[in-house]
Amino acid sequence: METVGFQGEHSGSVLCVDISEDIVVSGGENGDLCLWNFEGKLLCKYTEEDGDCTSVLISQLRKDVIYTAFNDTVKIFNRENWSAPVDTFSYNSDEINQIAVDEKEKYLAASDDAGEIRVIDLSLKKLYKTLKNKHTNICASVCFRPQKPWELFTGGLDSKLIHWDFSRHKCLNMFDMSELNNLFESADSYMVSPPFVHHLSASPGGKYLVAALENGLIAVFDSSRKHLRELFSLHTHTQGVSQVHFLSEDKFVSGGNDCCIASWDLSKSHDHPDLVLSNNAHVANGNSNGHTSAQDPLETQNQTMTDICLISKIEHSGKINWMKPFYREQWKIIIADESNKLTIKILDV
Repeated sequence: METVGFQGEHSGSVLCVDISEDIVVSGGENGDLCLWNFEGKLLCKYTEEDGDCTSVLISQLRKDVIYTAFNDTVKIFNRENWSAPVDTFSYNSDEINQIAVDEKEKYLAASDDAGEIRVIDLSLKKLYKTLKNKHTNICASVCFRPQKPWELFTGGLDSKLIHWDFSRHKCLNMFDMSELNNLFESADSYMVSPPFVHHLSASPGGKYLVAALENGLIAVFDSSRKHLRELFSLHTHTQGVSQVHFLSEDKFVSGGNDCCIASWDLSKSHDHPDLVLSNNAHVANGNSNGHTSAQDPLETQNQTMTDICLISKIEHSGKINWMKPFYREQWKIIIADESNKLTIKILDV
């Protein structure tokens, strides 16, 4: 079942979307920021004249607050007064790709095209830290670590996943996806679909972290301990994975450029500890280029884990720019794609 509403107001592609108990917020090309009710009726619209709205986030603690990103600027809106932002922070040096807030919404992090992450203290309304000199390309995604107030994860188009202590500007760990997760492809295919990190999602209780990769894989990490540990990779998308979002501690959904949305249950992996990678699996069998051969047993292990954890797949009509699952009588998902409308689908979970 598909519900199409939320249309006729965006002048270009919808790039980002978020949803709460009673409203939907979407941002898109040409600086459009739209506030909708659940029936798809536009409540109000704001347009920034120069640039795109690249990220939106509805506050979980303050009902009326909406966090947004336009170009290199973070803007905070109050839904009761949509005509202008109540706060503006111009700390990033390049276009922002994603914004995130910690659980107490004291800090907001903004990752940008310069490979930097600006952490803003929302209570003091000033820059707290700038995290840089680790990503060598675009930083596409940022995610605070649940229950660890000073830690966050970032992923970028340098194929790096970085674990930070942002209070000390310290890199706690760094993973190179070209060494860890390119298990289903030959070395030649790396140039066609490198393992760029497009999106990150942490489970609500901090048990897992998953990374959406350009090579079609989803890297799954154990984040229940002090240090991240790679568990396995999942492979059902035939093109780059653009989005990953948790529904619960074990279940998550992924969406990609193959116009497909997949539902996963990681709890099913618990019965197959023999298929979880060992701590030194990232050595990639000693291959200096970081790639495994087609006969590598890791490929078989990961494909088997895909078969075990995959719940269902649904098709969409376009490449997925952003999506957000929500529960209203049943699990559904709202999708922003390359069109100028939003779509709601029922998830089979």
